[in-house]
Amino acid sequence: MRASGTTWEPQPDGTSSHLPKHTPPALTSTAYYYYDTWILSRVAASLGKNDDAKRYSALAEKIKDAFNRKFLNSETNQYGTGSQTSNALPLYLGMVPEERKKAVVESLVEDIVTRHEGHLSTGIVGTNALEQALPEHGAAEVMYRIATQTTFPSWGYQVSRGATTLWETWEGDPESSLNMKMIGSSEKFFYKDLAGISPATPGYSRITIRPQIVGDLTDVKASVATVRGPVSVDWKRGDQDFEMEVALPVNSRAEVGVPTLGLVNVVIQESGHTVWREGRYHAGVGGISGAVRMGEYVTFEVGSGSYAFRLSGTRRPSRD
Repeated sequence: MRASGTTWEPQPDGTSSHLPKHTPPALTSTAYYYYDTWILSRVAASLGKNDDAKRYSALAEKIKDAFNRKFLNSETNQYGTGSQTSNALPLYLGMVPEERKKAVVESLVEDIVTRHEGHLSTGIVGTNALEQALPEHGAAEVMYRIATQTTFPSWGYQVSRGATTLWETWEGDPESSLNMKMIGSSEKFFYKDLAGISPATPGYSRITIRPQIVGDLTDVKASVATVRGPVSVDWKRGDQDFEMEVALPVNSRAEVGVPTLGLVNVVIQESGHTVWREGRYHAGVGGISGAVRMGEYVTFEVGSGSYAFRLSGTRRPSRD
């Protein structure tokens, strides 16, 4: 048995087959059949092949509907066997009906936190889906807990056993590869969610910077090489302040979300100039054209260049 979610099974010709341990192959295959078809519809639309776009879009919807009829348990709000991959994959690929998303996420988190004590139980396909789905659906804290585990199964466990590469199996089966870069999908969590760097449009002409502040993490520094040049974020947080440096390449624009950390009376400065105070934007800094409060973020519209934001505020009085 393998903690990666697979096991070897002998075949009639004496060879071995790598089969899923927790998740039905039909579930993962059908999910990616939908996703590939959806991609084709988008490509066709971009190329101006409207008839093909409509045909593939309609087919994708039929596949998704059939997938939900076959694999979604409406009583438990779980897919397939209820494994982490079974639930994470349709969440990641956008296959879960809107009214079911919250319940499916709760089922996934329950499995991670309770049944597996904060550990994953996924292989290559499911690990990537898990990393993508949890932060997107408000469970970045859970993904951070998974990423920082040091007990089996985890990346930290491999490191504790002397690993300098990523193993194909969590336990490091010597008959399997000890250099399996596909298990490194966790890097997306680092730059996309913790640093908050993601493209808002193809080619990074528009960029979203929205770091997720989780756990006991106090600082993050990351950069992404894009076709327009590097995008970098470097943030640090204190008890009542937050500092973030952002660099954007030429011919790009970004929405930069500065997290408010639950503070009140928030003031934000850029290189010493006040750009947000008393709940409204203050103009005057070159490159910044506006700002709005969006939930727990103050989001600035900025052009290419380098920016140094500093947020300060006060803690809400305790109700105890």
